[in-house]
Amino acid sequence: MTESFVSVVTPVYNDEPYLEECIKSVLAQSHQDFEYIICNNHSKDRSGEIAADYAARDSRIRVVSPPEFAPQAKNFNFALREISGRAKYCKMLLSDDWMYPQCLQQMIEVAESNPRIALVSAYRLIEERPDCFGVPVGRSSFAGKEACRWQLLGTAYPFGSQSTVMFRAEVVRNRAPSFFPENRFFMDVDVAFRILGDADFGFVHQVLTFSRYQPDTVTDTASHFNWWPLMHYLMMEQYGRDFLSEAEFKARYDEVTNEMYRGLGEQWLKDKVRLKKKKGFWEFQRKHLGDIGAEIRPALLAKGVVAAGLSLIGSPSTFMKKVRNEMSKA
Repeated sequence: MTESFVSVVTPVYNDEPYLEECIKSVLAQSHQDFEYIICNNHSKDRSGEIAADYAARDSRIRVVSPPEFAPQAKNFNFALREISGRAKYCKMLLSDDWMYPQCLQQMIEVAESNPRIALVSAYRLIEERPDCFGVPVGRSSFAGKEACRWQLLGTAYPFGSQSTVMFRAEVVRNRAPSFFPENRFFMDVDVAFRILGDADFGFVHQVLTFSRYQPDTVTDTASHFNWWPLMHYLMMEQYGRDFLSEAEFKARYDEVTNEMYRGLGEQWLKDKVRLKKKKGFWEFQRKHLGDIGAEIRPALLAKGVVAAGLSLIGSPSTFMKKVRNEMSKA
């Protein structure tokens, strides 16, 4: 149906081992009314050749490239600016991920049930681990603010990654030229908050996508830098006051602040034991805090060091094991 035309977008950079599987999963969709834009970010492997080969065989596939190599968010935004003006929905799929055959169809069905739905998500697999659970069952449509509250309070994490969700295309076009913020560590979650403040959220209670975990990627690097507590702190600083009551905000803000600074305190202690700072750790913290106008607060760091020290006293062997693991990776 023309009214349900979808622009599927895959940004790719050096993903030759996985790109063909990704492309095949798009072509195998039960919903076949789509265009498929593959944005090759000047890959140095055979990714561009693979994309071009499939484009030569299927007229729905179009290969594009930014003028020069672009950082991740800039490349994503370039790719999204290429979507068709007649697209009703926009589905991103990262080049090392893939979709189950019913993905587009089931997401469209939920979106069509409520014209206020601007973003649809679903369960996903990260390798063999299920994710995005916690959304109330028995319903597929929610106020967007309700979904944002789950994320902030930690009761559910419904937004997954760029591969997990589908957007109403009008929302993507209205936020051009930069749909994803280019100075945010958690740009996919950030854009969800921005969209859902005055729109509705849809959810399919099925596993519809597969996300691959790859070493040495942006996500893998961040995972070694206390990223989960940092992300929660950044979300609370930016959006907690908008979606939570004053009492909820204070309780959750204190919780995520203490968690982040305990993690920083543990790293501070590790650095002292190793007599050498973990490469990139503190630069990572300062950069992403600085993106929202925040900084590491010395008094809270000192408190975090004490909290981390007290918790480690009961398990010094665990602490030393962590230190040895870091030293082996240095």
